[in-house]
Amino acid sequence: MSSIQTPGQVLDAIQKARAGAAAFCTNFFPVESKLQGWIDHRELFAEWHPGAAFFFRTDRDFRHFYFCAADGAALEQGIASSPGLKDGPVTTDLVGSGSTLEHLPPIFERAGFRRYTQLQRLARIGRPETNDGTSDAGFAKKEDGPTALRLIENSFDRHGEQLPSPYEMESAVENHQVLAVKRSGELAGLLFFETQGLASSVRFWAVAEKFRAQRVGSTLMQHYFHIHGTVRRFTLWVNSGNENAITKYRHYGYAPDGLMDHVLAKGMIPQ
Repeated sequence: MSSIQTPGQVLDAIQKARAGAAAFCTNFFPVESKLQGWIDHRELFAEWHPGAAFFFRTDRDFRHFYFCAADGAALEQGIASSPGLKDGPVTTDLVGSGSTLEHLPPIFERAGFRRYTQLQRLARIGRPETNDGTSDAGFAKKEDGPTALRLIENSFDRHGEQLPSPYEMESAVENHQVLAVKRSGELAGLLFFETQGLASSVRFWAVAEKFRAQRVGSTLMQHYFHIHGTVRRFTLWVNSGNENAITKYRHYGYAPDGLMDHVLAKGMIPQ
């Protein structure tokens, strides 16, 4: 594997794999700001194969695997000869809807991947009615960052739900992307979001165990909607097996939009 030095290397590799491809397939849709962060922290590596470019991002004790391939055959041949897929635990996300994903999971399963978990995307269109009132929710402060990250790590699966790194958490707090509720000086809950123009996505919504059943979660969600009065499309990803979370999101008007994320794992990642 080679260390990636610039975003241009990534974009050039994607274009090369796409050029003239009749059945191009990929799970890599990099946002330049995130891409630069991975490069700056030496987390991103690449392999080049005939008709395919592979990328590996280091995350805690494993790697995320991303691919761009001219077609399924080039992807399968690249996977079979990839040194990066033989070295340590790795996960990959296959995102799509309906029949668009039928041909990809078998390619990975033949290479030793197994189905790990499944996420579904929920969406809400239009401005929600809010009753923010005298909400005690507000933007997290710099000193809240480490505690907020621990709450996320304790509430979500690091292998299946792409948790933020410490520097990503610090940046999100600094850029007012994390709402927090504090009770008696403690972080009771948080809502981590990303907003671009008329679209906003909830990445993480969590309440510390000792503060559950105290309307902390609803306070956060109501305040999130309140400060996004111009947003017209709200989305989020949720584990398909987490009926409790899905029920709560439905209460706020979210519903499945058909997009699924099949997370596959290889190596020593517990089931």
